Amino acid sequence: MADIRVRFKRVAEAFDGVSRARLCESSGSEHSPENYSLDLSDLVESFFEREGREEGENGDDNGSEVDSLENETKQGECDDHEENDQSEWESKELLLRGLLFGGGDQGDDDQVKESIRAEVERASRVVGDGPERPGFKRRVMTRLRERGFDAGLCKSKWERNGRVPSGSYEYIDVNVAGGTSYIIDLSLPGEFTIARPTPKYTSLLQNFPPIFVGKVEDLKQIVRLMSNEIKGSLESVDMHVPPWRRHMYMQAKWFGSYKRTTNEGW
Repeated sequence: MADIRVRFKRVAEAFDGVSRARLCESSGSEHSPENYSLDLSDLVESFFEREGREEGENGDDNGSEVDSLENETKQGECDDHEENDQSEWESKELLLRGLLFGGGDQGDDDQVKESIRAEVERASRVVGDGPERPGFKRRVMTRLRERGFDAGLCKSKWERNGRVPSGSYEYIDVNVAGGTSYIIDLSLPGEFTIARPTPKYTSLLQNFPPIFVGKVEDLKQIVRLMSNEIKGSLESVDMHVPPWRRHMYMQAKWFGSYKRTTNEGW
């Protein structure tokens, strides 16, 4: 009803407008009255024809504008989502690198880590084998002790617990003044390798140095972060997380009970 009243008002305005226009047009000359008679039906028909054309044109324009706006909105949402994903991923990489290498603002802690790392790299070259060789970690530990470090070979072992299979693991630790302990892992990147990794997961794994030196708290954060990314990477390709890559299994390697030895043999 409101639309009809509006349209009727516009018809009346159009009628008045056309009437005034015709009066203005006839003001300069005399014409027979029938030549200037105003036929309301013609005006109404003319108005609705013009109205229809304008609505059609405006409708097309509005439709195009709406479609364009929807496309821009969708594109904007996609761009925002991609930007958020990229920003989140960059934050993860930044966090990981800080945990692996230090943030440069840790003072003495960074210096201690780099000192230990340099000595471990030197010892590894002297020993000459690879970390997969039997006895390699023990020989590196012995070399560190010869260089004055309070190093020990740690062996963790755990029984099957629910979905967590039994297993064992070896790593080196170094105790420094003040009661701080550093974990040394000679093959940490290999502990996070998975099948069919996504490009983003691969780029994350490429941040790892061959030799890890860090505090227990730092390694816990690394394991948590990487366990989440393992899950996300595998699920994105419709694969399940294998038991030996689950978070609880990974935790058992470095954070469960262990035996520590400083001898050249058990």
